Amino acid sequence: MSEGFRRTAYKRRDEPQEAAADKDPTRCGAYGCKCRATINNAGTGWLCFAHAFAPADRWQHITQGLHGHDWLLMLVQDVRKMDAANQDWRGFAAKFWEEADTFCQPQAFENAQPYADRMLLELLHRIGERKQRPEPRGPAPVKPSGRFAQRQPVEA
Repeated sequence: MSEGFRRTAYKRRDEPQEAAADKDPTRCGAYGCKCRATINNAGTGWLCFAHAFAPADRWQHITQGLHGHDWLLMLVQDVRKMDAANQDWRGFAAKFWEEADTFCQPQAFENAQPYADRMLLELLHRIGERKQRPEPRGPAPVKPSGRFAQRQPVEA
C-alpha cells in the first residue's frame, strides 16, 4: 500500500441504516422552533408566522426570541382555547396584563381572533422583527346597503 492512503469504512447496502430523527411535519422548519408551521414559502418549506417572511440568517435570532417569550405564545393559545370554549377570555387577558402592560389589554371592540393576532404582532415587536408596536384594529365600518331605503309603500 502506498503511504497516505486511508481506508474508509462503509456500510453495506444490505446492513440496516440508522434512521434520521423523525421531525413533526406540523412544526416550523426553522431549527429549534416549536411553533406550528402555517405558511409555505416557495423554496423554504413550511414555516411559522415568525420565520416565514424573515431572511434565513435571522432565523436563529427569531427562534431564541420565541423561546424567551414563550409565555406570550401560551397567552395567545389560552385566549384561543377560552374563546372556543365560550369562556371569559377578555377578563383573563385583562387580568394578565393589568399590572404589566396596559397597552396589551384587550379593547372592548376586539374579538378573540383579532386580539390573538395583535398579540402575535406584539411578540414580533418585542423580539425586534417588527419596528412599530401593533395598534388595536377598530371595528369594521358598517355601511347601510341602501336596498331598503328606497322601498316604496304598497298601494292597495
